[in-house]
Amino acid sequence: MIGSFTKNHLVSKKLLTPSNLTYCLITGVIIISLFNIKPWKNADNDKEKSLVINNDVVSYYAYLPAFFIHDDIQLEFTENDSIDYYLKCQFWPEIAPNGGKVIKTTMGMSILYAPFFFAGHIYALNSHYKADGFSKPYEFFLTFSCLFYLLIGVFYLRKILLRYFSEWTTSITLICIIFGTHLYYYCTTEATMSHAYNFALIACFLHYSIKWHDKQKLFYTILIGIIGGLIVLIRPVNIIIFSFPFLYNVKSIKELKDKTFFFISYWKQILVIAVLATIIISPQLFYWKYVTGNWFFNSYVGERFYFSQPHILEFLFSYRKGWLLYTPIMLISIIGIILSYKQQKNVFFGITCFLLINIYILSSWWCWWYGGSFGMRPMIDSYALLAIPFAVSINWIAKSQMFLKLIAGWMILYFINLNLFQTAQKRYNVIHWDSMTKEAYWTHFNKLKMKTANDWKILEKQIKTPNYEAAKKGKDEYEFDPF
Repeated sequence: MIGSFTKNHLVSKKLLTPSNLTYCLITGVIIISLFNIKPWKNADNDKEKSLVINNDVVSYYAYLPAFFIHDDIQLEFTENDSIDYYLKCQFWPEIAPNGGKVIKTTMGMSILYAPFFFAGHIYALNSHYKADGFSKPYEFFLTFSCLFYLLIGVFYLRKILLRYFSEWTTSITLICIIFGTHLYYYCTTEATMSHAYNFALIACFLHYSIKWHDKQKLFYTILIGIIGGLIVLIRPVNIIIFSFPFLYNVKSIKELKDKTFFFISYWKQILVIAVLATIIISPQLFYWKYVTGNWFFNSYVGERFYFSQPHILEFLFSYRKGWLLYTPIMLISIIGIILSYKQQKNVFFGITCFLLINIYILSSWWCWWYGGSFGMRPMIDSYALLAIPFAVSINWIAKSQMFLKLIAGWMILYFINLNLFQTAQKRYNVIHWDSMTKEAYWTHFNKLKMKTANDWKILEKQIKTPNYEAAKKGKDEYEFDPF
């Protein structure tokens, strides 16, 4: 009897850890937020814009209804049907030189959506809803696909952090990454955008990459190949995440040479990773060949990178979309990268190189502000990696004097509150999706909603619409003064 009580007490103590409770808190808050916002509420309403299948998601998702409902991956039905699919925000194909209609984005997101698409389809077939891929059951299940993958990502991020840090440091870091950044917005308001999914996949990729360095098991090798392939298939530029396992545990130039020989000695497993990643990516290549006649095709027709003129300062600090202006809590992660040179040197070079290369590539895209969005959304993908130096900073603060703890604690709470407040501002369009200026930002800084028509007129006068055509040609259409 006593032994049973002791065993149950130990089990309860193990389950009721700060990080486990934090995981439950995150789950609960996200679920409550989703049912409060109800992104699927405009489904089946032709007069309202869908919050689930819209913008980039139109292309992410298009593979599923095109193939499984219309049985026409060439999208010829979009010409033959009486429905204006473009106007209904259901299919937005690009035109290849051979005249083929090609879906703009790669199919990685459709693969992740698929189980939830089929759940929605089965429900629609057995209900009064249209089984067309776009009615309310589809939108409902797609919304919760984000929650599913997000929780997998948080689960694995928690495991990574507990490897190096305490329960409390891990818990604080998880809360800050979820609620102090735009990840919260992109797993609640625009939940079907790719960023929370990429965050989750990268967290899984990092976990198994670290485990593989401990012991080179075939199981870890296979998962790295599959997950890595999915990461690239969703967002090809995220291929640079492979730089992290190569630089993991590298602390000097000599160790970089040793790491190279280490990989060579395990060439068979590296080959397995490469082959599996290629297999995952191959359906996209076959699709391009079938529709466009080419194995490789830039489906972002007329859009490109300008690597000779990256907008790094604008990317980081501009009022239009600056990463650190709209997500200031990530300054803690940058400080943590500096601190990790001494405290977690095994990850210092991997994280530093990834961050520098990532910012350079992302800021070189012609549309460096990434269209209609909230803040610098492509940075969200890498938050699982940046959570490590974030935790380094939290760990350092925990060991500091009380005065510094109080100051840092106040700043963290302020940054989280600011993010949640600005998330609400974005939902109410107080923060414009692509045209914010310094004047507009500070004039409406404390306004949750616009109360009068005059408020909207003031905002309209203060914002500045980007010159998209000039930017596509590589012209610098944004006047930025860091001072």
